[in-house]
Amino acid sequence: MYLVDLERVVSDADTQEDVLSATEGVWSAIYERMDPTETLWVVAPNAYRDGRMWPIAMAVADYAREESGLTLKNTITVHRWEDRGADMESAYDEILFFVKDKREYQFHKDDIRVAHVYEGNEWGGERKEGNSAYHNTKVRRYNPDGKDPGNVWLDEDRTQTDNQEVDEVEPIPLREALRRCVLVGTNESETVYTLWTNEIEDMVSDEERVAEPLDVTVLREEVSG
Repeated sequence: MYLVDLERVVSDADTQEDVLSATEGVWSAIYERMDPTETLWVVAPNAYRDGRMWPIAMAVADYAREESGLTLKNTITVHRWEDRGADMESAYDEILFFVKDKREYQFHKDDIRVAHVYEGNEWGGERKEGNSAYHNTKVRRYNPDGKDPGNVWLDEDRTQTDNQEVDEVEPIPLREALRRCVLVGTNESETVYTLWTNEIEDMVSDEERVAEPLDVTVLREEVSG
């Protein structure tokens, strides 16, 4: 698995084009290094500068796909409003989820499932089975590991009232979002290759994985010849 954090790159840039230029060669090098089962996760914070919004996430998604054979599978939204305070500052970051092979990539969703919303409190009484969205069959209504986390990651509080409605939501820390990426994208003892990330080695090792930093100069040299 590969993990790239563009927060410092965006912070140091004077223009959106500078952000893209700073990543030149990175995407093709990572693509060539990746096994078909591996995934790439890119923290791509949007920015507001000089009276205009920089849509970094979509710009990087396009740039990476033009430079390499990467496929964008999804985007994860992580709210950051507690970390941001200036007027017109983006309240959320996107994490881009890329794969090399759409059929072979590993994705361990069960490891990051969250609590079900309506289990035990369904309209019309409790139901153990429901209709499959993909097949004309009856299937187990609730996965015992929890519900699909979706692609907007928030900490939901449903304990303040007697029903199952969401009473309050809080943003999860970016570190927790990256931990989920590690869990869903790797097995224990596998390597997480990192670029421009901020002190996440202990988090990776806590999950029984190995963190290995990448050198951007080396990456560019691998594809410049």
